[in-house]
Amino acid sequence: MLRPCLSIQPPPNYCWGAKRSRTNNNNWRDWSNLGDGPLGLIAERVLAFDVADYLRFRAVCRPWRHCSTEPHTHGGLDRRFHPWRWVLLREPLAAPNRRCFLNSFTGEFIQVDLPELLDHELLAVTPEGLLVLLHDHNHVRLLNPLTRHVTELPPLTMLLPSKDHVMLSYFNIDDFLATGSGIASDDSTVVLCFNRFRILGMAKPGDDHWILLKYNHDGFTDTPLMFAGRFYYVKVDGVMALQICPNQPPRLEVAAKLNMHVSPISEGLHLVNSCGDLMLIHRQIVPLTSPDKSCYQYDMYRVNLDTGTLLPVKSLGGGAGRAMFWGMHCSFSVPLEVFPSGSISADTIYPSFDFTERSLLEVGAYHLLDGHIERPSGLLQRPNTLVDCLSLSNTVDDE
Repeated sequence: MLRPCLSIQPPPNYCWGAKRSRTNNNNWRDWSNLGDGPLGLIAERVLAFDVADYLRFRAVCRPWRHCSTEPHTHGGLDRRFHPWRWVLLREPLAAPNRRCFLNSFTGEFIQVDLPELLDHELLAVTPEGLLVLLHDHNHVRLLNPLTRHVTELPPLTMLLPSKDHVMLSYFNIDDFLATGSGIASDDSTVVLCFNRFRILGMAKPGDDHWILLKYNHDGFTDTPLMFAGRFYYVKVDGVMALQICPNQPPRLEVAAKLNMHVSPISEGLHLVNSCGDLMLIHRQIVPLTSPDKSCYQYDMYRVNLDTGTLLPVKSLGGGAGRAMFWGMHCSFSVPLEVFPSGSISADTIYPSFDFTERSLLEVGAYHLLDGHIERPSGLLQRPNTLVDCLSLSNTVDDE
């Protein structure tokens, strides 16, 4: 099921599954019969690192599979089995039911066949790596693309007001992009966000309806975000967070003050997750001062949730540096050391194809340290370079 994009060919005349002779190799070990204790410990450590490696571990042989937990025996919200390291890549020429995923920690690519995509709409990818799917314009499901575990959730007719049910008959995917959806910190509640309607739905698997909560983002938030199990968005009051407490109705509260004046007409505020840090990107139009500068300026802040303040930053951190691939609806950061040298730059924001400054002003990259820009390799949505490939993966709008 998990096919590497670059395969390694075995030596000529190699016989798969053949055991080495005990007499020819004194170091031979019967790895299939290590015993449940050592194998169980190895399985736990493999799973703690990455679910894809865990699935490969289980596929080696029957004894290894017997000593490791079957993912489908656990609920679909069990975080141990979530592919949170993997980024879904967008490929214009890919088969309808096949998708490529990038491990944002190691740079590995894999291909996965997902027949569910043939009769479902893809509404969003959660921070946990789960796909939010919609069947028959009503039935909401979460799909783990690696374990193929499907979690059923209440239908949309139990979330949308009755007057809006007609929209399901004239379904437009742009109206139902569910960016900002994910699993709450209680590990049992799914938060479904429709930012265009400014509504949140909260439900647990097995529920027959959603708990509805409306919010107002003052025109600032194109990218609401689930971060560390909490829903965040931006309005004039500051960075807002969803608070879910037992036996209490969900509520929204200020998590950090903006302490800046922002115009919703010429400026934007975007929340992103940079390797475990909640960041705010302030996007604004400024006077053009140099040919290698842009009339757009991007200021980045780290959101300190302990003090409720914003801290300006010029670096994305990481050993060899990190780069941010920033989309209008979703973003991710990657370490430089796992990609070919010189292919991407540290402390740099790469806007996706659905930002107007990329297509109209040819802003392919923005360097946080000094504010200079790089021109994109091309303006069409084609993966000509590694940067184009990664920028295309978080582009939502069609050509």
